[in-house]
Amino acid sequence: MGRQLFNDGPFVDIPITLPSTYTTVTIAPLWPAAAFTPVFANDAKAGKVYCVRAFGTIVMSVNTATLTITPKFGTGGTALGASAAQTLPVMAAGVWTLDAELAFTFIGTGAASKCYLVGKFCCAGTIATAGAGTVIPFGGTLATVTSDALANVEINTTLGGTVGSPVLGTIAAYIFSRN
Repeated sequence: MGRQLFNDGPFVDIPITLPSTYTTVTIAPLWPAAAFTPVFANDAKAGKVYCVRAFGTIVMSVNTATLTITPKFGTGGTALGASAAQTLPVMAAGVWTLDAELAFTFIGTGAASKCYLVGKFCCAGTIATAGAGTVIPFGGTLATVTSDALANVEINTTLGGTVGSPVLGTIAAYIFSRN
């Protein structure tokens, strides 16, 4: 008989007040990671997997904007592997979803723990246009991080190119572990 595992989390309730929408062309987090996707001190163990889920709205008025997703461990912390810059289609009041898995492979003292994060950002695209949806994979970099202090999973985005009037808004973001 196999082990029975109980899901853990989400660690905190999702926000009842939406974070600010994101309209800048510089790198910025999609939500306040310290509040919504924390990784508590000494919670990580070798083999532990954290799941980050988020969704929101997106408006893109021109088709020359690019989006780059850059996950980090800790606020402004260790990069976990940025995506390539993906050109986005024109979207009027579209939706996006984000799924990411953070796996710890080694736990050390101080800044000696090892982890990988892989994920994807999906958005609809131009309505009634075949193949207009977008999937942006990100992560995949082995990172050395501190697991014995409070941290978080921060998902950053960068809009590039001729951006028109982009708006990225987060409706909910949360983290839980499967084991």
